[in-house]
Amino acid sequence: MSKKNEKKPVIRLLLVGFVAMSLLITIVPRVQTVYDLNKRKVILEQEKDKLVQQNGNLQKTMTKVNSPENIEKIAREQLGLVKKGETIVIPMLPDQSPTGTE
Repeated sequence: MSKKNEKKPVIRLLLVGFVAMSLLITIVPRVQTVYDLNKRKVILEQEKDKLVQQNGNLQKTMTKVNSPENIEKIAREQLGLVKKGETIVIPMLPDQSPTGTE
């Protein structure tokens, strides 16, 4: 009867070892996946914060660009437009054509 009692702990130990190995084999890849996903989440959150800040800056720029003052400035400087009653003044540069006389 002592041989039967000796075999039971060995069998139990092998069974527990097999179950533990099975759990490790299935859990370790899952833990690695969770770790990788958490790392990616942090990177994506940082990228999101940068994009939100960039979007805010672009919104401010759009507000400035679409302001009536800026539109008038562009119309005057780049398109040469004037308001009613205003006279356009075009500055004349000295003649710089090469005439050979000085």
